[in-house]
Amino acid sequence: MQNINRSFLHERTANMISHLKPIFSEPFFEDKPPVTLLPIEPLFQRKLFLKKAIASQREVFLQLMPATDGGQPVNVRGIIRKLDGQRYLLSKKNKTYFFTINQLRYIAG
Repeated sequence: MQNINRSFLHERTANMISHLKPIFSEPFFEDKPPVTLLPIEPLFQRKLFLKKAIASQREVFLQLMPATDGGQPVNVRGIIRKLDGQRYLLSKKNKTYFFTINQLRYIAG
């Protein structure tokens, strides 16, 4: 009976390893391709779309420029809230972004 259990255990372990191997064979911190820059929308259009997105509380797509020269542009989706006169908060599940109108490059609903 122990032989049966051992062979079953070895078979299950082999199945588990073959299932997990492709997942862990890829590098975790692989360099992602750079974000394709979208056209910068006019300021009046960004303000109008922000106002509409905040009022409707629906998910929008944004392309944000980094706050410093060391960062890279990012594409994000989420719901926008206004914090004060100049700052906005975009959140979705476990990610949160703070940004200003000057960092906002593109917005789409």
